[in-house]
Amino acid sequence: MSNGSPQRVAVLGAGAVGGMLGVLLAEAGHDVTLLGSDRTCTAINAQGLTLRSRAFGELSAAVPARPWLVGPVDVLVVAVKAPDLLSALTRAPAPLLDGAAVVPLLNGVDHVALLRAAYPQARVVPMTVGVEATRVAPGVIEHLSPFADYALSTEHDTPDGPGALLAAAGLKVDSSAPDETTLLWRKLAFLAPFALLTTSAMDAVGPAREARPGLLDALVDETGAAAVAMRAAIDPDAVRTRLETLPPTMRSSMLKDAVAGATLELDAIAGPILRSGVDAPVTREVVREIAAR
Repeated sequence: MSNGSPQRVAVLGAGAVGGMLGVLLAEAGHDVTLLGSDRTCTAINAQGLTLRSRAFGELSAAVPARPWLVGPVDVLVVAVKAPDLLSALTRAPAPLLDGAAVVPLLNGVDHVALLRAAYPQARVVPMTVGVEATRVAPGVIEHLSPFADYALSTEHDTPDGPGALLAAAGLKVDSSAPDETTLLWRKLAFLAPFALLTTSAMDAVGPAREARPGLLDALVDETGAAAVAMRAAIDPDAVRTRLETLPPTMRSSMLKDAVAGATLELDAIAGPILRSGVDAPVTREVVREIAAR
């Protein structure tokens, strides 16, 4: 890829994260195509893509949407939920991605190996994203918070790579993680306690923390232990501090999915902890509660 010229970018998944990124990359002058369901594609092709953001203002872009990829691209951003990944990959055939950068933004850690098996001739560059955004209608995204933080590992931080592409579109990109294992577990070490706490309580983080004092600390400790077992460099105290500074009204994406009756990313978020080999009785019990409900 060359940072000085427009790139051909396909975004697999036209939800909150994919839709927001599609608008910002199109605004930056790139040739963007969204890949999604027939219903979503029809809405976007008819009325365009709109982002209402506290950080970027209100933006609209005439971004084409298709049910599947029909030509080669330079970058494929994978922005679907983890339970939808396998079925979504049929929208982006592997022969069209030879030599491309495949950039997954999924929660969890297991998707990277799957994508490398599915796209052996592509370069898979794992990234993470922290953003509070909601798709309020097909093609309409509300960015509810002032932050939209992306991260990738130092080993994948190149002047002409996906990180530079996103940074040039005005997004904050952190490349301090020394390796991709640490990158993915840094996100999971924060997300798993936050998502499990709020979803088990079916409430925002402030009331959920008050209802079950000590639960968040226990979840942080168990996730941190799992991260260490997987050879990731995680600071549980830093995670705890970050969680304590969250606005009390903030809700996790898993809680939003639970309220909406959608399939939860329970295995993607809690599965790596339970499969790590460490003792995680609190995490296991919270997962049982959520799964039973």
